[in-house]
Amino acid sequence: MTKFVRLSLFLLLLLAACGQRETAVDHMQRAAVAQENGDAQTAVAEFDQAIALDPALPDAYLGRGTAYATLGNYAQAMVDYNQAIALSANNPVAYNALGYVRQLVGDDAQAIADYSQAITLNPNYTEAYFNRGLLYRKLGNYEAALTDLGNVLRLTPDDAQTYLERSAIFTELGQPAAALSDLNQTLTLAPRNVQAYNSRGMLYRLTGENQKAFDDFSQAIALAPDYAPAYLNRGILFVQAGDLENGLIDYNQAIAIDANNAEAYVNRGTAYLRQNELDKALADLDQAIALDDKLSIAYVNRGNAYASMGETEKAIDDLQRYLELEP
Repeated sequence: MTKFVRLSLFLLLLLAACGQRETAVDHMQRAAVAQENGDAQTAVAEFDQAIALDPALPDAYLGRGTAYATLGNYAQAMVDYNQAIALSANNPVAYNALGYVRQLVGDDAQAIADYSQAITLNPNYTEAYFNRGLLYRKLGNYEAALTDLGNVLRLTPDDAQTYLERSAIFTELGQPAAALSDLNQTLTLAPRNVQAYNSRGMLYRLTGENQKAFDDFSQAIALAPDYAPAYLNRGILFVQAGDLENGLIDYNQAIAIDANNAEAYVNRGTAYLRQNELDKALADLDQAIALDDKLSIAYVNRGNAYASMGETEKAIDDLQRYLELEP
């Protein structure tokens, strides 16, 4: 979960108290309220008015950039953030915001540079450490990611989201004990964090503690009945235990909530294959591949379905495709 720059209403009120920019700041106040209410379009219009009255207000450009980013207009957001920096070169918030939008458009190298500049300007800026840490993880630089998230926790030791994100890195590094410790800490700080229960359940399943995994997936579902990943993961446990009926119930629910989850179709298709319901299996595996044509396990299982149906050439084609994806 990436943290994003927010306007401070308190700061805007302080600016208004100065009196010299009262009219422009009135528009900024209304813009900030619009942003808080989810009305980014109105926020842009109010910031336009503020900038027309006083083109030298860096916070107006920063705020409008955030509103543009909310609307998905990343190019204009970057223009505004750069203007905020031009007016206030030592503004770490503007660099962090610019880095985040650059990351969204795929300019990862420049995003790292922007986050780093924000940290240089404010070595205690947790949001910049957090954002850079997540980007380092995406880029596979786990050591740097752990360092950045460690700095977040050094500065804000009660940040549940950072423990959750760090646990994922430990899991990817094959360090289940460290991952479990972070997930436990996440749930101590945020006992209703559904993602943490689901992640801990997956970790327990990985280490063979299936009852604990089942309990965590069930708790996630109890807290958020529309959370598809927990149904999928609990369904996998049911099927592994030989309970295809309940496994299919959970897979059905996962797909009902999220019809674009390729993994759910693979697992349901595989369950149908085990029940020898070949037409249903084939339909699900076709759908999984339509959603993600690089999901190798789908080709293996569809190949098995084709083989069971006597369609040998199609089975061979699918198995060859699997070998291409998993050489």
